[in-house]
Amino acid sequence: MDLCTNLSYSRSLWPGKGYFYYLDKEGNKQALSTDKTYLRSSKSGFFEAFGSDNVAKNISTHELATSNIQYVEECYTPPFVNEIYCQFSLRIKANSLCPDVCNDPYIKNTLIQLSSLYAKNGGYKELAYRYAKNILMGTWLWRNQDCRGFSITVHLANNKSLVVLDAHKLDWYLKWKKTDHDSLILLTDFIANALADKKLFGYIDVVAKLSVGGGDEIIPSQEFLQDAKGKGTQRRFSKTIFENHIETVAFHSQKIGAALQIIDDWWFEQNDEKRLRVNEYGSDRSDAVARRHPTMNNDFYSLIKRTEEWISHIENDDEITSDIHFIMAVLVKGGLFNKSSSKK
Repeated sequence: MDLCTNLSYSRSLWPGKGYFYYLDKEGNKQALSTDKTYLRSSKSGFFEAFGSDNVAKNISTHELATSNIQYVEECYTPPFVNEIYCQFSLRIKANSLCPDVCNDPYIKNTLIQLSSLYAKNGGYKELAYRYAKNILMGTWLWRNQDCRGFSITVHLANNKSLVVLDAHKLDWYLKWKKTDHDSLILLTDFIANALADKKLFGYIDVVAKLSVGGGDEIIPSQEFLQDAKGKGTQRRFSKTIFENHIETVAFHSQKIGAALQIIDDWWFEQNDEKRLRVNEYGSDRSDAVARRHPTMNNDFYSLIKRTEEWISHIENDDEITSDIHFIMAVLVKGGLFNKSSSKK
C-alpha cells in the first residue's frame, strides 16, 4: 500500500494543561508563584575561549573571569509546606480507528480494516497498558519525580477512582504489588475501551501528591523565548490562571502528552530496556540519533506501506506483532502522514 497525498489522523489522547498547587492550613488550594532573580554565571562554554578552528582566542584571563548576568524565573516550595499537588485531565477518543482525512478510498478502507482487526484482537489493550503505566508511574512529572516520594490518584469518568500510594517506587519492567497491579488493569481497561469504541468517550482526572520540603525546587514547563535578550526574563515558566486571577506554574499539555507517549521499546529486537517517545523515525533525543532510520526498514513509513501484509498476518495467525503495535501507536499519536505530490 502506498501513501496518498492527503492523509492525517487526529490524536486520540488529549491531555489538558497540568497545574501545580498546595493546600494551606485550612485545606484551601493555593497557587505556586515564581521568583524573578538575577544570576551571575561564570563563563564556561567552549566558544567563550576557543574559535571554530579549536584555536584559543586572544582573550585575557580577567575577561574569562567575568560573569554573565541572567534574569530568570525560579519556583520553590513555600516554607513549612510538605506536599505539592500537580493535576491534569485527559480525554480519550477512538480517533485511530479511521483517518481524519484521506483522499484515496482504497487506502482509507485498508487502514480502517487494519484498525478494526487490531481492536477485535485486543491490540489496544497493549497500548492502553503502556499509557496507564506512564500515568501511574508519574512519568509525566518529568524531573519533579526526583522528590521525597509521590502518590497518584486517578478519577475515572465512570465515577470510579484508583490510588497508587508509592508511585515513585514503581518500575516499568519489574512486577508491581497486587494493589498497584489491580489499579493498572482497571485503568488499562478503561483506556483500551475508549480507544477501541467510537461510541465511548473516556475522561479522567489525574492528581499527583508530591512529598517535598520547604524550599524544594519545582520544575514546570519553560516557555520558548525567541528573543532571550529582550526586557523580560531569559527563563520563563508556563503558567495558568488559578483562583482570584492569580497565576500558578504549569505544564504544557504537549509536555504531558510526550510523557504518556514514552512507550516504544519495540524498536530493538533484543528488547533493549530503553523506551522512546513514539515518533515516526524513533527519535532518541538523549543520544541524538534516529532509532528507526529508513535504512533499517523499521520506521513508520516503511512499515505502514506493508499494511495489507499486516492485515493478512492478523487474519491468519490472530497475532499482533511489535511492528503493528508501533504503527497503531503512531496513529493514536496522530499527525500528518502525507506523501508529497510534487515531483523532483
